[in-house]
Amino acid sequence: MQNCKHVLSCDWGTSSFRLRLIEIDGIKCIAEVSSDNGNAVLFKKWKEQSSTNRIHYYLQYLKDSIISLQEKTSFSLDNLPILISGMASSSIGMKELPYADTPFSLDGHSAYSEWINTGGLLSNTLLLISGVEQPGDVMRGEETQLAGLTTLMDLPHNNGMLYLFPGTHCKHITVSNNRIIHFSTFMTGEIFDLLIKHSILSHAVSASYNKLLTDEESDSFRGGVLKAFGSELLSSLFSVRINQLKKYLSSQQNYFYLSGLLIGSEIKYLLNDKNRKFVLCSTGNLLRLYHSALVSAGLSDQTIVVTSGILDNSAAAGQVKIFRNMVSKSN
Repeated sequence: MQNCKHVLSCDWGTSSFRLRLIEIDGIKCIAEVSSDNGNAVLFKKWKEQSSTNRIHYYLQYLKDSIISLQEKTSFSLDNLPILISGMASSSIGMKELPYADTPFSLDGHSAYSEWINTGGLLSNTLLLISGVEQPGDVMRGEETQLAGLTTLMDLPHNNGMLYLFPGTHCKHITVSNNRIIHFSTFMTGEIFDLLIKHSILSHAVSASYNKLLTDEESDSFRGGVLKAFGSELLSSLFSVRINQLKKYLSSQQNYFYLSGLLIGSEIKYLLNDKNRKFVLCSTGNLLRLYHSALVSAGLSDQTIVVTSGILDNSAAAGQVKIFRNMVSKSN
């Protein structure tokens, strides 16, 4: 394992699965497969059957995915180490592992991980990487990405820098002296999904499937952000209903107005934080929306945007860093 030049990198989230063949030198992706079979889906399927133990059930899915990945490359995947991070180490994953504590060193040495016995089902060794906890909060996956980002990016400094990871459960992670010293979770994405599907506001909005926002949608989003900056969320949410009743906005514009309300409420506490750098870690429309919100907050000059290529490889880079630490400990 010391002279390993390639690994299989698995980023296994709640709702998504991605397996990649990675060349360690430069963290280059050679081939990948992905699916919507995240841990929540697989855990439900496992619970519905009774003949297979949990780890074996997940390993079988992993084996099938390795076969699919093998079809995309002539490179042999036999005996390559598999590195897994994300929700696979959670209560709904392959095996629940304890969390590492904060402060969490981004050089990888304080990560908690375990070698998983594959029972002969795979020829590969398998390293399962856990998450991080602090009193009142936990995360799995972002800490590994962040460990990778510090390898892939040349950042000016990291004392007090705040890394923003938008998503279903958004993470705001404070880093100092190359260690995670604090983080906060915001359920922005999940609350948005609940509101547009299961609340009275579901009748007031409709999703836009354009890759790029129209000028009217962008203006509506900014309007929601600014509304959030000057009001309380539980009160301002009803303005989405008013926009519909009074026909102030179309349902598509209202969709982005609601998004602006929630994202604005998430970053509202940063309005007067003029002395530190922010690192925005996202892609696609989420990146554009969060960057727009930070511009509206007057924080654009303090914000570093991670490029999609670097962010795409960050989990693998972090996994490799943790893997090397584990190998050195066992030698």
